[in-house]
Amino acid sequence: MTYIKNSFKNLIEFFAGTSAYFRDVLLMHGFMLFILLPFLASTTRFILRRGKIDYLSYDTIPLIFAKHPGVLIALILLLLAMVIAVFFEFTFLLLSIFFIKKNKPISLSNLLKGTILQLKKIRFSTVLFFLFYFFLVLPLSGLGFNSDLLAKIKVPAFIMDFIFANRVTIIALVIVGYIILFYLSIRLIFALPEMILRDVPFQQAVKESWLSTKKQFFKILGQFIVIGGSILFIFIFSSTIILAGQAIIESAFPDYALVSAVIAMTLLQFVLLLNIVFSTVGIFYITIDYMDDAGILPEIPQWFPTKDKQPKTEWSLLKVSVLALVAAIFGIGVGTYNTEYLSNPSLTKPLTLSHRGVDNANGVQNTLSALEKTSQEKPDYVEMDIQETKDKEFVVMHDFNLKKLAGVNKRPNELTLAELTQLKVSENGMEDYICSFDDYLAKAKELDQKLLIEIKATKQDSPDMIDRFIEKYRTTILAEKHILQTLTFNIATELKEKEPEFYVGYILPFNIVGPPISNVDFFTMEYSTLNRNFINAAHNDNKKVYAWTVNDEDTMTRMMFYGVDGIVTDQLKLLNQTIKTDLDELTYSDKLLHFVIGIG
Repeated sequence: MTYIKNSFKNLIEFFAGTSAYFRDVLLMHGFMLFILLPFLASTTRFILRRGKIDYLSYDTIPLIFAKHPGVLIALILLLLAMVIAVFFEFTFLLLSIFFIKKNKPISLSNLLKGTILQLKKIRFSTVLFFLFYFFLVLPLSGLGFNSDLLAKIKVPAFIMDFIFANRVTIIALVIVGYIILFYLSIRLIFALPEMILRDVPFQQAVKESWLSTKKQFFKILGQFIVIGGSILFIFIFSSTIILAGQAIIESAFPDYALVSAVIAMTLLQFVLLLNIVFSTVGIFYITIDYMDDAGILPEIPQWFPTKDKQPKTEWSLLKVSVLALVAAIFGIGVGTYNTEYLSNPSLTKPLTLSHRGVDNANGVQNTLSALEKTSQEKPDYVEMDIQETKDKEFVVMHDFNLKKLAGVNKRPNELTLAELTQLKVSENGMEDYICSFDDYLAKAKELDQKLLIEIKATKQDSPDMIDRFIEKYRTTILAEKHILQTLTFNIATELKEKEPEFYVGYILPFNIVGPPISNVDFFTMEYSTLNRNFINAAHNDNKKVYAWTVNDEDTMTRMMFYGVDGIVTDQLKLLNQTIKTDLDELTYSDKLLHFVIGIG
């Protein structure tokens, strides 16, 4: 009973201190978003341009290691700078909450001074532990550290789909690994704060954190659940009330719908701002509060000028006038943005692309029978995959191993085309034969179906594969208006350079620094990391953007709201129906809902 009482007492204290957190959190977020992140992105592009490297991707990294030592060193230094920046952000916020807990107001200059003093103590062992702490401990610690730099690191949906696609062993290993890391996150949660606040050496900090959390795991976990759950509840409850109010006004007073929507969006932005502040400082508050209760929170550090009185805030006419002016400019800016956001056309009609030639599991992927069934749904394109065979022909196949579909533990490039086309593949309770690319093209011509041809490259491909592909299929591809894409950046650029008339796309598994500088015509982006900024940047460069693989109505609508030019899906009928029903103008409530969930 005492534990529950103390938990809610801490919860009240946490929310009561909201105003004290605002200055430091907002300043740090503003610095990260508007200064540091653009600087790092611009510096990365500059380094790559100097090395004549168009884009940083999995297939260009080996090239950088082998032939561009200067670029490699510069990128490593940039990565180190990012780690130091995150350490600076963490230290700045930790010290801020520390002084709030100590009830000692601290000026911004002194807070920066104390943070910089901690930077001077960074050692190699500190950096290594820091990487572990941030990439393993903090993301699993309940609330997490809401860092704008770390927010760029996100596991794409296709990886999660792979993990949870009926793979019991992998799921079990992931769950066990998550539990272990979660346990470590709680046991080591005080190590970095002790290194910063108490100047404790690395090994000692780890040892003391381990000892101080002994038999306290569930107590600390409970604090995260109470505070983290409360933050989530407040955010959901407040957003629901605002959205419900807007829906009522739209229904009862449609003439005032736009005005009320602008006000509602402003309120939602304020709620989102509160959520950022709470989620950012939550882990710091819990850590420092527990250290205080355990008697291990240090006294005020020596560098803090305890004898100097903090200047009192005097609200002179000049200060009030400046504050009013800034508030007015900010209000006008927010109001203009919100009005434009809510008034613009809602959805764009995307091209429909059937993923691997199937629709709602109507056949075996990349087979002629599935192509014939799916083409009856009239997709704009059927997306399919080809690979080079042992005898330098092309076969229609997605997987790099035949075991899953054909029961043969070999790569497609270990067999000739004749051997491959004798194999049966099974999926979705159906069977068909593997087919050649030539037969697939012929069937597509017969059905008057355009194709999105994905060239899947392997290390075993022949050096002249692209040249032979262009020579053999150029006429057919251009005549039938098929388009091409690949996950390999060099192949995408090579295709476009050697045959400019080809319509070529590059597939990105995730979005980190925006669209690459490239001669391609479009990008195909995994939907879970796709955002409107990426699409706008691509459109400004005259590139189209397709989203893959989108299989539910809500996400389809969101992608259209983003302004994607095409949607790759396993659910073609659903996509066609969604386009018919949702392409009309969205209500303001719908737009606000998209804004809340991060679509806008």
